[in-house]
Amino acid sequence: MKKYIAIILLLTSFKGIACTCAIKKLSELQKSEIENSECIFIGEVIEVNESDLTYKVKVTESLDGGDKVGTVYTGKNWKYCSPYISELGKWIIYGHMEGGFLRLNMCGISRSFENPIMNPIPLPSPELFEKNITEKERKKIFDKMQAENMKNALSDLELELKVLRKRRNEE
Repeated sequence: MKKYIAIILLLTSFKGIACTCAIKKLSELQKSEIENSECIFIGEVIEVNESDLTYKVKVTESLDGGDKVGTVYTGKNWKYCSPYISELGKWIIYGHMEGGFLRLNMCGISRSFENPIMNPIPLPSPELFEKNITEKERKKIFDKMQAENMKNALSDLELELKVLRKRRNEE
């Protein structure tokens, strides 16, 4: 049991050192992102360069009406704060232009469609710490928690896109 608590504390402490992002409700984060983003769009990340922290993303759908479909932006990751683009694929992007680069909002909710979970460390289930369960049972519980987390994240993303599209069409 001590081993699992130590791992959770270790993982959360690294995140705390890297950034000081307040934990907020998703609805609060969405409202803040809409109010504070110069660019809101769905894009295809077509290139990632880890050596200079850059990436290229092609706009596939503007969600605020301000980004032309087909535009390719060169983005730059923050060194320590999420979100951090490190994989190719479809992303929802909230950001701004800074020094000629697209920058995702620090502590923002830009995320990939493939892995839209914003907090990849689910809260531990008390069942995981029961002394009389096997590693196999513990893994089964953890896998179930991860699957539920993914299901909720996909649902949140779908709802978010509906709201953004409706907002764009009303303006």
